[in-house]
Amino acid sequence: MDTATQFEIGSFTAALLDALPDATAVLDRLGTIVAVNAAWRMFALDNDGSPGTTSVGVSYLEVCERAAAAGCLDAVEVLGGFRSVLAGDTVESDHEYACPSPEVGRWFTLRITPIGGPIGGVLASHVNISRRKMSELEFAHQASHDALTGLANRVLFAERLAVAMTGRLGRPHTADVGLLYIDLDGFKPINDSYGHEAGDEVLQTVAHRLSTHVRPQDSVGRLGGDEFAVCAPRVDAAALSALAGRIDRALAEPHRIHGRNVVVRGSVGMYLGAAGDAAADALDAADRAMCAVKNLRPHRISSAG
Repeated sequence: MDTATQFEIGSFTAALLDALPDATAVLDRLGTIVAVNAAWRMFALDNDGSPGTTSVGVSYLEVCERAAAAGCLDAVEVLGGFRSVLAGDTVESDHEYACPSPEVGRWFTLRITPIGGPIGGVLASHVNISRRKMSELEFAHQASHDALTGLANRVLFAERLAVAMTGRLGRPHTADVGLLYIDLDGFKPINDSYGHEAGDEVLQTVAHRLSTHVRPQDSVGRLGGDEFAVCAPRVDAAALSALAGRIDRALAEPHRIHGRNVVVRGSVGMYLGAAGDAAADALDAADRAMCAVKNLRPHRISSAG
């Protein structure tokens, strides 16, 4: 093959590589980068990529090895994928990973495929899957959060409570997971007298008040209807009582409905988790404490256990 023909083939190969929309690199049998496309170069420039980790002549496997040794779990999986494809143990390796910037959430799939023929090596393409991933996250959020208030729904709240309760099993003499069960008083007349839109606004306002008055580490959920709950980890009885008091006072603030100030207070049941409690049992105990409040007028806070 003459020099002109080789040049034409080389130019065509480079143009073909540049036409690929995904950031792509060609690695030889040893894992060294021998070619990159325009998308690869632009991504490196836009994200402060170092020539020592992204340019032709760099051992991409060594870059992954250093990252894996530094504790990057993504690099561990990627390294395994490269080695498996290069050894011929698998025909393809895909690894999904997050690559966010301070301003933008991004996700990619690194797809590693073998290059056949006498040359060998692999093709590594970083495929942007951000749009699909954001749709998946949005769907997951919708499935686990209350549509009206944006709070965790009963399922997600129960999961969070279970995690909080399980996390302290190593300290059997410490009861440090607090639970508040809140039921609104006189909510049904709001819907009957002012309509469901007014009732929805009351629920949204209650959710906002609860979220505002809890601590950053606490979780708030809407369990259904006009029932809410707060999971407060790492709390003692005094702090839980103080939290319940803040919430009781916040709920006592009137709602402006059709030009009127309408008070919709809440009955607050408290329960401080004991060693070995199941999340469902703790929630039931807080619910019973809340029900007891209904018979303790004018008192608004009751404790169980």
